[in-house]
Amino acid sequence: MHSRYLQFFLIIFTLLLGKIAKADLTIKEFIFDDNRPIHIKILEALPQEAIIQIGPDDAENTVIEFMDYFCGYCKKIHPELLELAQERDDVRVIFLQHPILNQSSYLIAKMVIAANFQKKGLLLHNNIFSSEGSLNQEKLQRAINEADLNQVVLKLDMDKEEIEKIIQLSSFLAGGIGARGTPSMFVNENFSPGYMSKQKIISLLK
Repeated sequence: MHSRYLQFFLIIFTLLLGKIAKADLTIKEFIFDDNRPIHIKILEALPQEAIIQIGPDDAENTVIEFMDYFCGYCKKIHPELLELAQERDDVRVIFLQHPILNQSSYLIAKMVIAANFQKKGLLLHNNIFSSEGSLNQEKLQRAINEADLNQVVLKLDMDKEEIEKIIQLSSFLAGGIGARGTPSMFVNENFSPGYMSKQKIISLLK
């Protein structure tokens, strides 16, 4: 990594990590500690509210998807990832926000993180990706209703600066590891900047 790029990375990461990331992960550990793989350090850098997860914390295999709610391939792979987590108890699937397609992507990412404050982030996430066809306001409202969210609290939480910082950090980390589009995925230590079929993911599991 060139020194100028590393210096820039450290400055930005310091600003973001210092405000919202887990206190037990230092910047030095994230950048220079090779004892843990990068995908695990990404999860350690993010607060719990940033993480949408299905599967046990102690699963032997970790699949991470950086995704956007308006991404067609993210929608395509979603049921496959759910099936994988449901079929195997040694797999956890983690969805992280990387809203890059439009402003609506960013607003919905904020909404799902806010839903996580009510412990319903996964439910809203699944409802959104399970909706038929292209996402619109009516389908989004239906997804919110079906998640049984307190919508007053949801709106208040969406306006919190903390949520903006969470999404900024998640997207910054995505860009740092080469996620130029969505989906971008880790299957354990294997990174793929694009869609992977369920069978390909299975082939990379332990």
